[in-house]
Amino acid sequence: MTKLSALTILLLGISIGIVALSWAFFTQWQPNMTEAQYHREYKDQLEAQAAMMNKAKERVETAKRMVQEKADAWKDVALRKTPQQSLAMGGIDLSVNAWQLVVDVRKFRNSIQRAVNAQLKKGGVTVLSGPMVPFPSESATAVLADYFNYPAFPFPVVIFDFGTVTVRGTYRQITDHIRAWSNMPNYLAVADGLQIQGTSPTLTATYSLSLVAYIRGDHIFPVVPEGAGGGTGPGAGGPGPGGRPGGGARAG
Repeated sequence: MTKLSALTILLLGISIGIVALSWAFFTQWQPNMTEAQYHREYKDQLEAQAAMMNKAKERVETAKRMVQEKADAWKDVALRKTPQQSLAMGGIDLSVNAWQLVVDVRKFRNSIQRAVNAQLKKGGVTVLSGPMVPFPSESATAVLADYFNYPAFPFPVVIFDFGTVTVRGTYRQITDHIRAWSNMPNYLAVADGLQIQGTSPTLTATYSLSLVAYIRGDHIFPVVPEGAGGGTGPGAGGPGPGGRPGGGARAG
């Protein structure tokens, strides 16, 4: 029997050790390390997704806050810069039937004229030529389109371009008068193109004036089709509320 030398035994032991280590590396340690790496990568992905979700939630909350801020700002504008929905308070209610609206809108027009006349006195100036608020159509089929620009606009709005206004007063009176238009209650008024002439202290000023009235309300009586009931004016015989035959618009 051949006796193995010490070197052979050492080399054989090293070979067996390498085989054992290779088996452990390829069957145990490397798969475990690879799986661990997969878990780490998956954890990183989940953390990244969670961070993205948190950022998305933050963006949603920011957007909600911005929307609410704009809504609150508009509510403030609506309270101060839109006419009331009540006819008795100088406003207009567009939910009434079109034949009634023909009557009501003339009262609304008169309320606007009174508001403009009151505003013209601001600053203590003397009005040399002031604006005249146009009269509305007497046609039930046209009053919404002609006076409230609906449905040309997606919401009812009254727009007047009054042209040139001329006033007289001191420089302080004139400037106070012009600034006062921006504070006009119930309406959005714009005075621009101011020109001042004359010798102090009595000066003459001209400027252009426009007026916008956004109409409150969440319901508008449907637009009356052409030829419906032949209603053209306050005394015309169109159908009454609810489609019943009528002998004219009902009284406001």
